[in-house]
Amino acid sequence: MGDLTTSSPASEVPFRVSFSGHGGHLRLDPTPNPPSPIPEFVLPPAYPPESPSSVKEYLEANYLNPELHLPTAADGARVWDLDWFELARPPLEPSAPRTMLVPAWEPPFRRRRPPLSSSSSSRQESQVWDPESVQMDMSDVFDSGTGGITPRMPGPAKDFVRGSVNSRPFRPGGLHDDAAAAAALEKAFPEGARNGDWVRELMSGGPAQVNPPGFRKGLDLGNLKEYKSHWKCYQDGERVDEQSTSSSNDTMDKYSVQFDDLFKIAWEEDSDDKVPREDHVQQLVGDEETNDVDKQNISKLQNASETIENLDIEKQKGGAQGDVSEPQSDLDQMLLSSVKDTSRDSSGSGDGSMAKEGKVWALVGGDEDIVTNFYKLVPDMAIEYPFELDKFQKEAIYYLEKGESVFVAAHTSAGKTVVAEYAFALATKHCTRAVYTAPIKTISNQKYRDFCGKFDVGLLTGDVSIRPEATCLIMTTEILRSMLYRGADIIRDIEWVIFDEVHYVNDAERGVVWEEVIIMLPKHINIVLLSATVPNTVEFADWIGRTKQKKIHVTSTNKRPVPLEHCLFYSGEVFKICEKDAFLTQGYREAKEVFKKKNSSKLGMKPGSKPGTTAVRAGTQGRNPDTSSRGRDQKNPKHHHASSSAAAVQQSTSGPRRSESSFWMPLINNLLKKSLVPVVIFCFSKNRCDRSAESMFGADLTSNSEKSEIRLFCDKAFSRLKGSDRNLPQVVGIQSLLRRGIGVHHAGLLPIVKEVVEMLFCRGVIKVLFSTETFAMGVNAPARTVVFDSLRKFDGKEHRKLLPGEYIQMAGRAGRRGLDNIGTVIVMCRDEIPEESDLKNLIVGKPTRLESQFRLTYTMILHLLRVEELKVEDMLKRSFAEFHAQKNLPEKEKLLLQMLRQPTKTIECIKGEPAIEEYYEMVLEAEAHRESITEAIMQLPASQQSLTPGRLVVVKSQSDDDHLLGVIVKTPSAALKQYVVLVLTGDCTSSALAPDSSNQNEKEAGDFKQGYFVIPKGKRSMEDEYFSSVSTRKGSGVINIKLPYKGDASGMGFEVRAIENKEIMSICASKIKIDQVRLLEDPSKTVYSKTVQMLIKEQPDGNKYPAALDAIKDLKMKDMLLVENYYAYQRLLQKMSENKCHGCIKLKEHIALMKEQKVYKDQLNDLKYEMSDEALQQMPEFQGRIDVLKEIHYIDSDLVVQLKGRVACEMNSGEELISTECLFENQLDDLEPEEAVAIMSALVFQQRNTSEPSLTPKLADARKRIYDTAIRLGKLQREFKVPVDPEEYARDNLKFGLVEVVYEWAKGTPFADICELTDVSEGLIVRTIVRLDETCREFRNAASIMGNSALHKKMETASNAIKRDIVFAASLYVTGI
Repeated sequence: MGDLTTSSPASEVPFRVSFSGHGGHLRLDPTPNPPSPIPEFVLPPAYPPESPSSVKEYLEANYLNPELHLPTAADGARVWDLDWFELARPPLEPSAPRTMLVPAWEPPFRRRRPPLSSSSSSRQESQVWDPESVQMDMSDVFDSGTGGITPRMPGPAKDFVRGSVNSRPFRPGGLHDDAAAAAALEKAFPEGARNGDWVRELMSGGPAQVNPPGFRKGLDLGNLKEYKSHWKCYQDGERVDEQSTSSSNDTMDKYSVQFDDLFKIAWEEDSDDKVPREDHVQQLVGDEETNDVDKQNISKLQNASETIENLDIEKQKGGAQGDVSEPQSDLDQMLLSSVKDTSRDSSGSGDGSMAKEGKVWALVGGDEDIVTNFYKLVPDMAIEYPFELDKFQKEAIYYLEKGESVFVAAHTSAGKTVVAEYAFALATKHCTRAVYTAPIKTISNQKYRDFCGKFDVGLLTGDVSIRPEATCLIMTTEILRSMLYRGADIIRDIEWVIFDEVHYVNDAERGVVWEEVIIMLPKHINIVLLSATVPNTVEFADWIGRTKQKKIHVTSTNKRPVPLEHCLFYSGEVFKICEKDAFLTQGYREAKEVFKKKNSSKLGMKPGSKPGTTAVRAGTQGRNPDTSSRGRDQKNPKHHHASSSAAAVQQSTSGPRRSESSFWMPLINNLLKKSLVPVVIFCFSKNRCDRSAESMFGADLTSNSEKSEIRLFCDKAFSRLKGSDRNLPQVVGIQSLLRRGIGVHHAGLLPIVKEVVEMLFCRGVIKVLFSTETFAMGVNAPARTVVFDSLRKFDGKEHRKLLPGEYIQMAGRAGRRGLDNIGTVIVMCRDEIPEESDLKNLIVGKPTRLESQFRLTYTMILHLLRVEELKVEDMLKRSFAEFHAQKNLPEKEKLLLQMLRQPTKTIECIKGEPAIEEYYEMVLEAEAHRESITEAIMQLPASQQSLTPGRLVVVKSQSDDDHLLGVIVKTPSAALKQYVVLVLTGDCTSSALAPDSSNQNEKEAGDFKQGYFVIPKGKRSMEDEYFSSVSTRKGSGVINIKLPYKGDASGMGFEVRAIENKEIMSICASKIKIDQVRLLEDPSKTVYSKTVQMLIKEQPDGNKYPAALDAIKDLKMKDMLLVENYYAYQRLLQKMSENKCHGCIKLKEHIALMKEQKVYKDQLNDLKYEMSDEALQQMPEFQGRIDVLKEIHYIDSDLVVQLKGRVACEMNSGEELISTECLFENQLDDLEPEEAVAIMSALVFQQRNTSEPSLTPKLADARKRIYDTAIRLGKLQREFKVPVDPEEYARDNLKFGLVEVVYEWAKGTPFADICELTDVSEGLIVRTIVRLDETCREFRNAASIMGNSALHKKMETASNAIKRDIVFAASLYVTGI
């Protein structure tokens, strides 16, 4: 209570303070006056009385004692998953503050200096940095200095690695945003640190900064030395008095000398004069004692200062002899140049620099200085190697040490992995992270094993997550793409991303993933690309550099560590055809001779047959002989040789075994004699691999010790399988082969079986390995020899020849580095020798170029619509497919500016306001009408009947605007399918006459050649004067003159030419009599003259042409549409005649100007279109897909992603639209977990041709529902112009071959039993079920977004049902053995 005796106004009103209700709010209530002595009732307080001890107990109980809240029965219905991060109290990640205090740093030259009269000690003390702290928003702190990372707070710890759909992706590097770059630079560096004044302070001397901003301690190097120098200052182009660098700052500031402007101009001019080299390699090599960066920089500045001083002295000496205002040095010219805006320069130094013409982003290596002085340039390597590095390895490591991106292109086994290892070592040294991405899961597992002993390594694949917090992460490229789209916070820590097998970008299905990841990588991440040799390495690197605004150093080698020799194997003999990359024609001819001799002996027994008729044509020897019986033999492939009571079956099984054995054993024996094992035999069919291995039932290639080693290894590896799985036919069969030194490797094997084969082959105990192409891509296991069973393969669509790149990739497995001096590659020739040209192209030809496989997907569109910084159009622009178009944009921009600056000619009308534009538009419209009408008229029967010899026609002029009057001389015939007409070309005085014909002797009429001729009047005979138009001789139809035939008669030029009917503008009503014989067969000058005179007489007074036949009345045109067009044409002609431009003497000139202006506008519009987003190749498809997403409510009209769109973003393993619609239509609600996961297998299964599964009625209904959904979506996409066929769309994205198998597996059926239900190989079954577990996880996340707890629980149950036994056996690479 206030003191009532005081004079305060508040004391005059009695009041009381009490708590209000249960909220605990204070309430101020007036009390009766005077106060009642009886206390009023006051509500009890909302909280119990607090004391220091009670507050302490409350804080300890709620915030200082972590506990785990386990779900109880009461809240069990709303707890979907046991998430330890969410259940921990308090939360493991405390809420971050919204603001924080940061030091406001100022450079020393901006600080307040003491007066000159102060003592030197006080001046020295004033230079100590004593920063003031300011309060900044956390988003600003995270934004500044992060190189373009999206300013957002870190997310929850559980989303640190994988990210979340609710998180915004990081800003991709290389985006052009000058405003954002300038703003980030403004926050990162104060104005004083960017405007160049720091140079003045360094040159003036004085105390140096000791403590860097943010550090408590620093390094005191003493005061800076003052350098005597002078500046020439100009004001408004006039020289003013010289100032020393130590003069007052006020005097210097008024001239606004910006040092960074001067240096920037000097650097640009210097870079234009010199070939770009690495940054001062020679300087760093020459001075071995310049390890101290600060001393080196000071030395450079000292040299610059002395250079400026020397220039000033020279200028003073020369000033007495000439005009002092005339610049005599580059520095003077720069001082006289206009000073640029500092903020513009600073922002333009980043993204804006890419617009500079001729910018080269791909820098090809080959600097010998780096190789020669490598250990001086890189004295402290992050990891030491026990062997001498190759040239390309040294170059790549040097650039990595500089923090720059590299592209390494080298042959297989050349040592590209060394570069990846060094990036890992640098990340470990710098306490950052590195990511190694591979296209195949097998490579990821193998690299994990290889790097595990050297680095802190983690593994992330679709089904495995091992130590995701590690410094070095190995993952598939799809996982990295998902992390980028979902904004995983681990991206902040990544310094290097290593892309292995970059040539996999050519893969039609998955190549787009590489492009997406490269485009989405943030600016602070450096890139290491490892690839086989490809022709357009520089082009691909240039695209990456231009996209990311980073220099990419390309280093490559064509040298193989182990040289290869290529041979043909035919009829038990080996013929060498290539050595040291040179094709040996002699070896090929020898093989061809043996082939001819063998065939001739065969043909001798069969007289009459032609050579080659019994042999398969070139290349067909590679066609797999088992393809015709694929569907029959794929089911239970391991038992296709089982005995049967049918004689035919016995013949079909035992016969091929003997033939295969007789085919392979000669080769194997030959290789064993020459010690050319181990050998990898590439067969392009899984069945072919199995049959070839089983055919060698009599071969035993291992010693007793090797047999023991193989048996112990297999027993240890397969011991992790349960009993029934150990007895699988494939597991038992492969062990039998392995013990004899024979192996099989293809996608149909179980994962654990493949790993056993790979590991034993690396140990050298497998002598012969039959493999498909995947062994060359996914396994780093070189051999002594490589054999090609065929030079043709089936690529999923057709049988085709091997590409040079594919051949080189597989042949590169021959030759073990350090063990073999040479690697041998053998091509098997069964029935014929391949063509020499095919072999040359394959062996020494160029590999396949890297081509863009970029395509739009709905997931990509939906993810990008969530990011404000990156639009889908930006993604399309940055794709490799649009690289060349975008690369030429600066040139097009320059051309556009030039065209816009061009002055346009104005049309001045002599009749007042110009109307030529309107008239010209009518001319163009009339021309379009005329062409369509004329074409239709010429097709009319009446027109064909009218076009007879003697009919006058108006013919389209070839050069002039005026059309020509002519007469039809001859109608089309079999010999000449054109009309022959004689047209008047104009007055002979204005005609361009042929060379003078007066010197030519008169020749016979039949000898007339092309050219103009004049009939002298004095030489005209009576017959010529009185010409009769009726010929006395019947014509034969032969044309004896050369067309076109030109001449002059009666003062008028004429020409006889052959024309198409579309060149006839109109058919005149007039006809004249002509002499066809004397015009064409037996030319007569008199006849030509008479015909020209008759044509001139037909021209009525005031008109050029006679009246034309009416299209409707005379030519009987009846089509309604044509008649309407005809009348519209007539009205247009009438309107043109009423225009004041019609008949104007300047009409022709003005029409020409209008044509020129129209061409100019069309070129301008075309150029603008090419520079716009509309010109992108996939823009029409993008618009169609956007319309589809709007139609099915994945996005709204403002392109904001809706609930269905967020769910679709979770779908990565199956087709996103089908999966999402399936969920929102509740198609899985009435299914049990086993049935739901069985239907979901259709989304991830990939094999097309399989046996028909036997489904329950419930599963059959579910199958029909989801198939109908796919058809509906396909029709919808076709409706919106997306290139999709509904039936093909449903077939490609839904394959039901394993529905029955998965259903039985989820119910608990043993693996051996489910393999009997289908002809699909065991390996593909396992891969499908493993991917299905990932699909269950995606559906579970989607259920959380939708709020469907029942579906969430069902997907969790289904995932647990399929996750068991051999399908999810741990990888031997990961767990070890």
